[in-house]
Amino acid sequence: MYDRDEIKSLASFSNILRLLKKDPEFSRYCTQHRVPKGNVLTIAEDKQFCYLVESGYLQYSYVGEFATGYFFFIKPGRFASLPFLKDQLPAMAKLLAVTDVVWWKIDFEFLRKMLLLEDPKNFVILNHALEAAFNFYMMTKKYLSTSEERIYFCLVRLVDVGINIRENQVELPLFLTYDRLAYLSNASKGYTANILTKLREDNILDASKKPWIITDVARLKAKLNIMDMPNF
Repeated sequence: MYDRDEIKSLASFSNILRLLKKDPEFSRYCTQHRVPKGNVLTIAEDKQFCYLVESGYLQYSYVGEFATGYFFFIKPGRFASLPFLKDQLPAMAKLLAVTDVVWWKIDFEFLRKMLLLEDPKNFVILNHALEAAFNFYMMTKKYLSTSEERIYFCLVRLVDVGINIRENQVELPLFLTYDRLAYLSNASKGYTANILTKLREDNILDASKKPWIITDVARLKAKLNIMDMPNF
């Protein structure tokens, strides 16, 4: 069995760049790019490259007739796209930069070669697989949820990419607004506002000013029965 902290450490952003830079042709196959807020990239159109986020936040949304509302956020240090198999065709999805982003555009074949050489135990792929499994679990929870629970679900997803300011309290990303939360939750703005008012009255949310703060993460997660799920 693997140790979770060991996997996270060996699959960290700094360690991934370190192993890629061992090849003298690193700069030929790996380029750094600024991505302005609002930029959209369709994943299925670009199978040659993988994207590793250095700073900023992305919203990964699946596209298709039955994909509405299936999304997750990608925070710094994570891959925005990374196939598990050499010939795997990615599902149609869109990457939306919800803030200004800096990412590394990495040639897939170069990345594959370097991971085979420098990461023979597949820590990087394993870490990405664990994150993907958790994201699918959470999207399934959302699909089976009521409108109220979908709002809680979206807040929990935002907690995952927020800043832990103290025990059991998280500062939510600045890109969060009433409109964005309502859209992601598949709920009306009025209903979303009513649920947020209830959370404020229950001392779970402080939305008096930006950034919003979840003041009791445990109680928020308890509403979805995901208290014991690992935070990937």
